[in-house]
Amino acid sequence: MIRRRTEQVKGYDVKEAYGSDAEGVTIRWISEKRTGGDEYLHNFALRHFNIKPKGNMAPHKHPWEQEIIVTKGKAQVVTEKETVAADQGDVFYFAANELHGFRNEFDSDFEFYCVIGCVGKGENCIGL
Repeated sequence: MIRRRTEQVKGYDVKEAYGSDAEGVTIRWISEKRTGGDEYLHNFALRHFNIKPKGNMAPHKHPWEQEIIVTKGKAQVVTEKETVAADQGDVFYFAANELHGFRNEFDSDFEFYCVIGCVGKGENCIGL
């Protein structure tokens, strides 16, 4: 068993770390390919995101599927076809290569956990 507390995992600014089109977004890699070494399978990674008020992560896509659960706040989820409101307790699934992004137009933080599938050799599941 591996136990971690979200707030004890180092956070990284998404724009600085990845060069992504994002403002006010922090990522924490709760689990990733190297977590626990060879004893654990690494078919997915778990990340925690925080988007500050007026922050955003521009619409993007990638070759792995992604599922999120909102744990705090509100935001707009933007896809190629629509923009929908997200609120605490909502769950969203994005298929591989589906365009998606987030806009926090509110006055409090927007937080969610995100699970991604490790594709190929799982290079996308290696945290910072």
